[in-house]
Amino acid sequence: MQVFRAYFKVLRAYAGSIAIYMAIFIGISTLIWRASPRSVVTEFFETKTPVAVINRDGDAPLAQGLADYIADNFTVVPYPDDPEKLQDALFYRKVHYVVIIPEGFSAEFMAAGANDEPVIQKVILPDSMSSHYVDMRIDKFLNAAGIYRDFGSPSRLTETAEDRQAQIVAAVREDLRAETPVILRVAGNAGENSVQESDEAYATYCAYSSYALLAMVILGISSAMLAFNRRDLRLRNLCTPMPKRSLEARLAVGHCLFALGCWAILALVGIALNGTEVFGSGRGWLYLLNCLAFTAVATSIGFAAGHFAKTSSAQSGVVNVVALGMSFLGGAFVPQSVMSQSVLVFSRFLPSYWYIRAIDATKALAGSVSGNVYPIYGYMLIQLGFAAAIFSVTLLFSKERQMTEL
Repeated sequence: MQVFRAYFKVLRAYAGSIAIYMAIFIGISTLIWRASPRSVVTEFFETKTPVAVINRDGDAPLAQGLADYIADNFTVVPYPDDPEKLQDALFYRKVHYVVIIPEGFSAEFMAAGANDEPVIQKVILPDSMSSHYVDMRIDKFLNAAGIYRDFGSPSRLTETAEDRQAQIVAAVREDLRAETPVILRVAGNAGENSVQESDEAYATYCAYSSYALLAMVILGISSAMLAFNRRDLRLRNLCTPMPKRSLEARLAVGHCLFALGCWAILALVGIALNGTEVFGSGRGWLYLLNCLAFTAVATSIGFAAGHFAKTSSAQSGVVNVVALGMSFLGGAFVPQSVMSQSVLVFSRFLPSYWYIRAIDATKALAGSVSGNVYPIYGYMLIQLGFAAAIFSVTLLFSKERQMTEL
């Protein structure tokens, strides 16, 4: 018990540094969780573009009808007929489209034919996609008005120009009042989609957790080993009645308990953020088992860092380089699907690559865990192989170094 007390007393001294990595990771995970969609979209809402309407044609019924139609379908922002203020509104994105109905437009439209109709002036944002929708609405109104102008029934249209415009506007508004219902259909039922969203969120969380797991486990284990591997303390321990193998075994148990504690904390945080729906299909247990296999890798790397790092500065360098490097190259931060083949060939020699492969394969399982899960177990075994190799190489070189130092 004295070894355990000394071991965790050393870890308490580094609890602040370990907590920093945990806090950063939980903060990033919370931001990602809040930014990700949490429910299936089942309703359609039309987006209304902010528009400024400048009616220079006064109270002409046709021009006023067009302005009212634009107000019904878009968000009209009132602005004076001032070019400078309109340019400022476009620059600051207060409006995306400026409709200018020129003076005399209604009279010219009623007197024109199909090929020489007057043009509505417009000022839009460069490369604005929403402007095309506004153009379509205006063209729809004017095309319908042109049809009534050219082919309207004389019995319906009076001889007065303004009355004729008013009747055309009323007929066009009545025709364009019809709406098309929009029904959003999603694959599967709402429960299945909820599980899929939870699965996607939990898979993303597990991918990012590789960084926090590496950083915390490497920092904690290497810190304890730096303390126990000091030459004076190591020589003093060799003089105690406790056999060397017993001391190393108890330290190994301490390493394992600390690593399992980190794994358990990350697992609980993941469940708290993403819920337990993913465990209903069985994929959640595969994620946890894969993370546990990667915990063995992090433990082995921390064991190696504790043996070969001589100072705290070297230890910090190992933690940052290994944790960030393996996370980026393995595909935790950048998806493997967008990485170049040359980088992927190199990444195959990293355990983090196979950790992410296992996550992607688990996420690709359809429905419950009824597909071929053997490749996933294969990826986990590869990670355990990396851990065993790192442990073996570390033990080999550490024994040679201890013999030379003694």
